[in-house]
Amino acid sequence: MNALAHDAVRILDAGAAEMPTAHAMSSLFTSPSWIEALRATYGFDIRASALVEDGRAGSAILFSMIEDLRGRRVLSLPFSDYCDPLVDDPATWRRLTAPLLELGAPVRLRCLRNELPLADSRFARTGTALWHAADLTRPEEAMWAALESQARQNVRRAERGGVVVREGHGLDDLRSFHRMHAHVRKSKYRLLAQPFSFFESLHAAFGPDGRLVVMLAEADGVPIAGILFLIHGDTLYYKFNASLELALRPNDLLAWSGMRMGRRLGLARLDFGLSDTAQPGLVRYKRKFATFEREIALLQWTPEGYRQPVADEAGRVLGRLTRLMTDPRVPDDLSLAAGDDLYRFFC
Repeated sequence: MNALAHDAVRILDAGAAEMPTAHAMSSLFTSPSWIEALRATYGFDIRASALVEDGRAGSAILFSMIEDLRGRRVLSLPFSDYCDPLVDDPATWRRLTAPLLELGAPVRLRCLRNELPLADSRFARTGTALWHAADLTRPEEAMWAALESQARQNVRRAERGGVVVREGHGLDDLRSFHRMHAHVRKSKYRLLAQPFSFFESLHAAFGPDGRLVVMLAEADGVPIAGILFLIHGDTLYYKFNASLELALRPNDLLAWSGMRMGRRLGLARLDFGLSDTAQPGLVRYKRKFATFEREIALLQWTPEGYRQPVADEAGRVLGRLTRLMTDPRVPDDLSLAAGDDLYRFFC
């Protein structure tokens, strides 16, 4: 038998094949549950360029080939904070990237821990984001003492103001959170929100075994802020947040409550996810609680001479539509409807 039968690069269905989920670079964003939520909402065909050893994927790069009005592009992965290649050595990295480059479209990666792509001169660094996480293995007293003093003051202020934090798991709580989230994206950032169908897909994938928590901060029984947490492995992921009221400082109380919940559940860390460096306020907020800070490298390989003028124009039109549909005069329901139809093109 040919040796390649035991050690061959193959393109696999990332949902049907057994991925190396225990790999040191694996995360929420390489998990079957996350992949299923992306597929169920957007219909993405998510695959893996994998090194198959004795019938199992030993190393892999997850990706999705997108072809829409914004052109052709290979993403690892759509709408994911980061998605490190599950690869340990340069030779395997070169073998697994070959099928992706042969697709003849730009290849975009977001890497947090794996430095192999950064050392590959074929990939240009197109941007940098920041990542933060908090160590939950410490005693609660040590976690509290390590918070920035402003965070401790804000937690106490929220508690004195009567803010109550509640952990929810049902679709009604998720729907309340999504409306807050969509309103904040529209009014503060002039951005559309992911459709509620994506949140329903997350609930279907993570909810049945208690790995989705909607943490709501309420004043007089009315939700004023919230965080959507997802649990994967030993990590609590801070995935989405929203706040309608800032004076009572509910966001700091929510983050602290999330840390306490994660510790109670026996988790090792709270992953605060990606922060755009163009949002210094968000970075400052996460730094108040974080134990760790790293860069997320945004990388791209582009075929020589590759141009997509129609796709570039489509991107500009989407930008103009977004500004129109997030105008303060536009009702939230119309902005939500626009997000339902247009958000998939922002990946």
